[in-house]
Amino acid sequence: MGENMVHVALLLDPADIVATLLSDCQKHDTISLKGSERTLRAEDSIPAGHKIAVSPVREGDDIIKYGQKIGIATADISPGEWVHLHNMKSAYDADFKKRIEQ
Repeated sequence: MGENMVHVALLLDPADIVATLLSDCQKHDTISLKGSERTLRAEDSIPAGHKIAVSPVREGDDIIKYGQKIGIATADISPGEWVHLHNMKSAYDADFKKRIEQ
């Protein structure tokens, strides 16, 4: 378990539902969202450079980063959870597969 350290995550666009961690964090650490006045608690240990959910996401919802759709949730995701290949699929991969199959 973490020492409840405070880490920073970059929220790139107000429409984003994920932020990018600027350092490794441990479960229960506090995350300060640069680009927002908000903070949240990490519900998972998350490596630097990876995404943390800042809003609730339902399975099938779009994952928005940079103000753009980057993926699709494959499971429900709560704020503070790690957003990665275990709970999302890439929108680029999905679109690429569609183009190949057409």
